[in-house]
Amino acid sequence: MKKQDKSRAGNFRYRKRMRFFTPDSLSVLSEINLNGQQRILDVGCASGELLKKLASLLPGGEFHGVDVNAKIVRKNEGKFPNGNIQFHRASADELPFENDYFDLVICTNALHKFPYRVRALDEMYRVLKPGGECIILEGISDKTWKNKFDKILRQSKFIRPLKKYLPRTALFRKSYLVKYRKL
Repeated sequence: MKKQDKSRAGNFRYRKRMRFFTPDSLSVLSEINLNGQQRILDVGCASGELLKKLASLLPGGEFHGVDVNAKIVRKNEGKFPNGNIQFHRASADELPFENDYFDLVICTNALHKFPYRVRALDEMYRVLKPGGECIILEGISDKTWKNKFDKILRQSKFIRPLKKYLPRTALFRKSYLVKYRKL
């Protein structure tokens, strides 16, 4: 077997294994209230599939995806040319948007990857309009990460969540979903 074929096989096994451990980002759709012309930000957007689905449900909306990986951003721009979805290469702790800009901020399966998690949450708070909602979804495998995640949330500007629960959405892992409204 060639080296490249081994790499592809390894990537496939990794992606298949990760389906068991990470919650599906599309599972937040039931938590989103879509109405009118909303501005939506996906922080740590990766492939942009969540934004693609939201854009199909809300044709009049404005959608932005942020990822720190330039290769992912270029790939997404190629996948979604001339649409109402824009991708930006930026760090989650320095979002390139003005204050109070978005009606909805979403972060799925990415917060654990950010080096400055509290700062990233504070940036999400900054760009969220008063009355806007923020939805954060993370997979957790043990109580240690849940406790760390709770501590990170308490240190951020988001004070009291509207909703906070741990449904089992993956075979071996629970999903930690937190929903906030900016006052």
